[in-house]
Amino acid sequence: MERIWNYIHYFIFLFENNATYFFRKILSFIFYPIAQIKFLNQSIEKRGSSFKEIDKVAINTLNNPEYGKSITIAGLQMGGLMIFVEYSLFNFLQAILGKSLIQYVWEDSLYKWIFIVTLLIIPTIINYLLLWKNDKYLTYFKEFEKEPKIKKQKWAWISFGVVASIVLLLIFSFWIMTNNIA
Repeated sequence: MERIWNYIHYFIFLFENNATYFFRKILSFIFYPIAQIKFLNQSIEKRGSSFKEIDKVAINTLNNPEYGKSITIAGLQMGGLMIFVEYSLFNFLQAILGKSLIQYVWEDSLYKWIFIVTLLIIPTIINYLLLWKNDKYLTYFKEFEKEPKIKKQKWAWISFGVVASIVLLLIFSFWIMTNNIA
């Protein structure tokens, strides 16, 4: 399970990296006229830098697997996927009981906070143990980088399938719940 979860995390991270490059191209196009201002170029060069150097540092900051924006967003998405699974299970429980329980949760402030904290704590603990403890994900990322392209493609599709399945499970759970509660 740990390896599979790290594969999914890895491919979500790669997706985030690619999204960063896509948006960077859009921003580069928008800010291109600013980068052509001679005064700004000279000021930056006097300080021993350039717009290209600034861009390299920004990309490294955004896409670094140890501390970048992309790894943070990938981690949040991994937690979000688990919350989707938890909420799906909650919806199935409501469907099995034939009773809507959510209004009881939101009626009482204590129940509401217990529900929210439970939804957040369980994925955090699981992700900590499977991904972040002793930086396991970095070890897996290095291993996955060395794999042949065909194996990466296979796991990219599997990861996409798992993510899509979890989203569809959540949608299906709402459909089941609404059709089974009077």
